Amino acid sequence: MMHHRFAARCGLSLINLIVVIAIILFVLGFLLYFLAASRQQAFQADTFNNLRQIAIAVHNYHDNMRKLPPIVGPLQGDPKNQQASILFLLLPYLEHDSVYRLGREAGLAKVQASTVHVFLERTDASLPANQFEGWATNNYAGNWMGFKDGNNSLVNITDGTSNTLMFAERYQLCNGHPNAWAYPALYYWAPMFAYYSQAKFQNSPSQAECDPALPQSIGQPGIRTAYMDGSARAIDFRISPRTWWLLCDPADNMIIGEDF
Repeated sequence: MMHHRFAARCGLSLINLIVVIAIILFVLGFLLYFLAASRQQAFQADTFNNLRQIAIAVHNYHDNMRKLPPIVGPLQGDPKNQQASILFLLLPYLEHDSVYRLGREAGLAKVQASTVHVFLERTDASLPANQFEGWATNNYAGNWMGFKDGNNSLVNITDGTSNTLMFAERYQLCNGHPNAWAYPALYYWAPMFAYYSQAKFQNSPSQAECDPALPQSIGQPGIRTAYMDGSARAIDFRISPRTWWLLCDPADNMIIGEDF
């Protein structure tokens, strides 16, 4: 009598298959989280790098002119008597001298639609085209209280340069108002804050809730800022309106709150 031997079949049971799939999904989820976190950190590093470059440009302007640039002011020695924004005046100190010369010689209208990448944050989805009605937009705004009309100096900042805001984030488009880097008039469209309102920044508002008189944090709790000493750091969204305003005012001689 012949006996037939059958080899045992090896394979995955349903439970084993479920465990394998769960492990794969866990690893994929971890990788996606890691990649998203790394991407966010890279974007944040870009923002701080932009703010530091702008802050250094302000210091170089101050060293050259012996005063801070105005939020909006005249081009010195310009026969056309053109008004210019603070960001336009900083262009030569940001390696954009060609844009500056073209605007000075041919008129600011020739450069107002020019995109300047150091003025942009990649995480801002308020205006993907970076353009609004012929104006190139940007993501930073100067503190009116610190700069004003250009007759201020670092020595006049009696509260301390490390306690005085220089620039803050702002949406490119806020409730129908662009943040246009070259806009040469004191208006919502100019790259400024602390002019129309003493309220603190908005924490990632919707377009319907956006106030163009204020800065806005972009894509995260809290707002990224630059200071008159040239540093750049984030401010927690829980900061009080009073402490925020003390940071805006360069010479109130008040003690900054513990929430800063």
